[in-house]
Order: sequence, then C-alpha cells, then structure tokens
Amino acid sequence: MDEKGVCNSCSDKLVCIDIDPRETEDFASSLVDLATKRGVKANFLKYKEWLQKHGPFDAVVDGANVSLVKQRAFSFKQLNNVVKQLHQISPSKRLPLIILHRSRVTGGPAEHPINKKILEFWKNSGAIYSTPAGSNDDWYWLYAAVSCNCLLVTNDEMRDHLFQLLGTSFFPRWKEKHQVRMSVTTNGVTLHMPPPYSIVIQESENGSWHVPTNVGDDFEAPRQWLCATRHRQRD
Repeated sequence: MDEKGVCNSCSDKLVCIDIDPRETEDFASSLVDLATKRGVKANFLKYKEWLQKHGPFDAVVDGANVSLVKQRAFSFKQLNNVVKQLHQISPSKRLPLIILHRSRVTGGPAEHPINKKILEFWKNSGAIYSTPAGSNDDWYWLYAAVSCNCLLVTNDEMRDHLFQLLGTSFFPRWKEKHQVRMSVTTNGVTLHMPPPYSIVIQESENGSWHVPTNVGDDFEAPRQWLCATRHRQRD
C-alpha cells in the first residue's frame, strides 16, 4: 500500500471513512466529565472557557512530549521547530496550541533569554496554555484536539490507564485520523501525518478486499495489508 492508500497489488484505492460529528461531541463531553472528576474541576472548566475564547486551532501540541523526543533534556528549540512547521501548513495561518505544565514555563530552561522570547511570542499570540500544578496535561491536549477536531502532535501512544478509562471504540478511530507523530534525526524534525485512508477491512468497488495486519504501524515500519482480489474477466 502506498502513502495515498493505493494497493500495489490490485491498484484499488482505500477510502477514508468519516467519523460521525455526534460521536465527536459525545467523546468531548466524556473527556470533560473524566477530567473534572479526576482533577480540580475549576481548573479544567476555566481552561474550557479559555479554549472557547481562543480556539479553534488547526493543531494541538503535547509540548512536554514533543520537546523531549530524542533529547536528554527539555528542548524549547525542538518544540519551536515543530510549532513553526505546523504554522506553515496551517489552513488558517495561525500557530498551533501548545500545552505545557506551568513548571515548564517558569524556571529552568524557560529562563534562558532565547526561550523567554519564544514563550513571550506564544503568549502574545494566544497559542500556549500552561496547566496548573496537580493537573494532568494529557486531558488538556486531548480535549483541545477533540473539541477543535484538529491534528494532535505527540508520540504518546495513549495506552495507559487514563486513556483506558475512556472505554470507547471511538478513541482508536479518532486517534488514527488525528495523531501526528514525529521523528528526529541529524537532519532535523519530520512530522508524520495521519494516513488519508481508514485502517479497517475494506471492500473496493471492484470487489477486492483489503485487510490490515498487526505488522507495522506506518511510522517505524510500513503497515502490511492482505489483498484478496476476485478474478477479473478481460474484455
């Protein structure tokens, strides 16, 4: 299967199956319920109001995760590189929303003059939200990405107990369409966009069946597909 979803065997193209907007709304509501029950309710509701005022965004960045990929210490430079890339491809030409814990924007690397300048620019652009002490960043960046129906940049696989609490088949399907992952080499940061097709069993109009396997994830290794094609009579 190539990057556009065209089968290398039968040449049929995979389709993208839309997610029901009502499912998205219900999922966002469930996130609010969980976040307010497992954290300080007032903090998250304040954030929700802030997001309604400053959103929607075209992308949300898990700041802590992005800044630490392949790094020994928190890197504002790497985070800023990702922000710049997202800004360049933004349909609305605006900065993405960066979610960072309050401890990351005060003290330590945040006090370096260059980093202070970066943070000030993000703040003036309404593009950063610092989560208060005791809050779990995960709920904040996930809720923003779901409610804005936008891209989410993180290498977090979102498999821990917090995400298992969501207990819905919607989440894996949403993640497949919205999560942007990144790789870092000596040449810099590369963003890996979601595939333009759905990773589910599909039957094409020509009668071919395509079945995704568990081998590969299209990020570290190409995903493998089984193609079952009916015999086609020649004219």
